[in-house]
Amino acid sequence: MRADQATKFDPFFRDIPVWFAMKIDCLMGTYGRYSLACEALACFLQQSAVSQATLLIYNQHPVPLRFDHARVRIVNETSPARSLRYIRQRMHELADPSAEFIHWWDDDDLYLPWHLEDCLKHISGHVAWKPASSWVSEKNIRFTREVGPFEGSWILRAQYVKTVSLHTHPTYTDHPVIKQIQEAKLLATTELAGRTSYIYRWDIGTEHVSGYGAANSDDAQRDNIEAWRRGSDDVRADGILMPAEMKLRWQQYLDATKSLVTPKEWLQNRKGLQLMTEE
Repeated sequence: MRADQATKFDPFFRDIPVWFAMKIDCLMGTYGRYSLACEALACFLQQSAVSQATLLIYNQHPVPLRFDHARVRIVNETSPARSLRYIRQRMHELADPSAEFIHWWDDDDLYLPWHLEDCLKHISGHVAWKPASSWVSEKNIRFTREVGPFEGSWILRAQYVKTVSLHTHPTYTDHPVIKQIQEAKLLATTELAGRTSYIYRWDIGTEHVSGYGAANSDDAQRDNIEAWRRGSDDVRADGILMPAEMKLRWQQYLDATKSLVTPKEWLQNRKGLQLMTEE
């Protein structure tokens, strides 16, 4: 029984918000980035909206990954290098078919604990939603708030993604559903200002595929993925994922953004991270 149905019968459910019962599957692709995967995993497990959230980890590296958790599923599947659109599409094929929403959970970025809650509160009847602005972090210590596509911050209706063509926008290096939604003006955004919850990271000692330059064909995009894979060699022999201790990352965020947000926002952010940063 859904929470919105249960309110008719059980007063326990009357104060539960509708978004609490929405089912979302987060899809994380990774290859030879063990430390980053552990941070992204920790970000998921710390989310405030987790009762109906699951995480699929799609590992393409020959060393298999393992993690035992009811809301986390790992698929170890080696394959030749492919462009990112095909990797994203494969993750969507592997996603929980009962999930109403999907969210591509990038392994090299950070998600503050209220990110999924933001997504589910704001998606409403829209096809897709993202924060209007997001944090950009350099070396984990310098932060700016910027407007951009930030595909890793989007929540999308799973059924809509199933209906789109994979073969449009051949020079776009991500899944073309992003461009299709933008062009159809189906993307909703909300300016959350200093409370925005997605952190795009740069210059943290690992490479971005985009760092290999423009790729104007699927073959060129595939070649970039292959070159990027050759430099992705952070592996653990037994493949057991261990959720990272995030205290340092959250303290870096709080320290770097204190002068960039209002006093009220900073207190709210600190409160949202309190259990993760206190001794």
